[in-house]
This record gives sequence, C-alpha cells and structure tokens, in this order.
Amino acid sequence: MLSAFPAEADAVLSHTALDPSPVVVADRRHFYLGTIGGKKVIVAMTGIGLVNATQTAETAFARFTCPSPVSIGAVVFSGLAGGGARVNIADVAVPARWTTDGGATFHPVDPGMLAAAQALSVDLESVVRLIDLKRAPRLVVGGDGFSTDNNNGRAFPCIPNGGDVFGCQPCSAPDRSLFYTGNFFQAAGPWLKNALISNLSIASTANPAFDATDNETAAVQAVADAHGTPFLGIRSISDGAGDPLGLPGFPFEFFFYKQIAADNAARVTAAFLRSWARV
Repeated sequence: MLSAFPAEADAVLSHTALDPSPVVVADRRHFYLGTIGGKKVIVAMTGIGLVNATQTAETAFARFTCPSPVSIGAVVFSGLAGGGARVNIADVAVPARWTTDGGATFHPVDPGMLAAAQALSVDLESVVRLIDLKRAPRLVVGGDGFSTDNNNGRAFPCIPNGGDVFGCQPCSAPDRSLFYTGNFFQAAGPWLKNALISNLSIASTANPAFDATDNETAAVQAVADAHGTPFLGIRSISDGAGDPLGLPGFPFEFFFYKQIAADNAARVTAAFLRSWARV
C-alpha cells in the first residue's frame, strides 16, 4: 500500500490495524505492517515524484521478497490526482491503464484487480470544511491515468516536520519523530540545482485527456510490472472540475480539497481490499 505524501498515507493508515511491532526500516524508508479488511498489508509513503516513487517501490521489493517472512503479493497506490473531463473533485478514479509519456504508450493494470474495483459500491465523503459539494462523489473505474513530474529526473526532497504535504513521515506514523529527515539532506541540493526553476511554474495537474494525472502511480506500476506483481492505482480528484467555491485552480483547489480526496481514495482502497479475492 503506497501513497506519496503524509495526508494520503495517513488516510490509508486510518483504515489499518497495525501489527504489535509494525515498523520496518530499509534504506532510510519506513514501512508499516498491519491489516486492512482482514488482508495483510505493508503501508509506506514514497515521497512526491516519479524518482521517489520508483526508489521506494524498488526498496520495498528488495526488502519484502522471499526468504523474507513478509513478501509482496500485489501493489496498490492510493492518493490524489488532477481530474480529467469525466470526473469532478472528490470523485475517485481507478484507471485501466497508465502512461508516463502523455499517451504514446500505455501499461494496463491487473485485470482481476480492475474487475474487483468495478464491482465496488462505496459511500464517499461530500462535505469538506463545512462546504457541501451538493453531489455524491462517484467511483469511476476504467479510462486512462498519466503520471508526470517536473523534477528533471531528481528526487523531490521532503521537508522535516513539513506538514501533511511536504513532510517526511505520515503524521500518524507509529514511529513519528521530530528528528526524522527522510531524504532531505540527500535530495535537497541536487533538486535546488536542477529542478527548482521548473517547479516554479504553477500549472494545473488536471488534464482533460486523462481521468487522473499525478506524479507517482505509473512509476510504481513499472516496478511492480518488472517483478510480475499485480498492480492497481486508486486516485481521488483534488483539483479539476466540480469546485463549488470556484477557486482559481491548482494549487488552491489542491490545498483546499486534498483531505477529502485523500479520505475518499483511502475509503475505496479499504473497500477494495475487503472485497478482492486474489486468484
């Protein structure tokens, strides 16, 4: 169970019954063992961006592979995304395929996992900070997802104690420490030198051609595919159409709606795990 930043990971952890000794640390990354819907899970926060997502997924497979007593049987990414033409803010998209090159090539998710998602019925939140969306958010299964970032091949640095977006640990992590620095000292210098300017361009993460546009999912899928492991991406819309306040797009919509989107993604993720019977 992977998520990019603290708000997303905390939403997943809120559905997780942690083991008595849940923490495993590998290559400075923290993994949390537990169960969701009766299924054993490993929950981790990748960090923002394609590079962090790839590195965390590769670390997970290196650590949790036989002869380890805990091994990875499938991968699910739960988090936020910019929305496309058929989805609105707080909807949850579960794309059938993902791309990192704008649609030149696509990679399908696991068909059995996608079929299980199609059969779900989930009550999703529709009120955020006393603002009623005045509609029931939908679960949209199928379509396309697009993962990209503008970090020029560099890992985006987390910020120690940087809150629920830029922080280095989930706020509810059982081993949360004010002294944990994540990848900050390793990644900050190269990122400042090679990717800061590209990140100063504030552009919407939504793309009308894709149901979900994010910064991590397809990178994790590539690692899962390389290990022959089933994969599914579950993304709730934090910015795009359907904003009752009429905020001026990203990043304003993202910061206002990130919590309801993270919660809805985690609700679908938990419902999926309860219902999915791997064959």
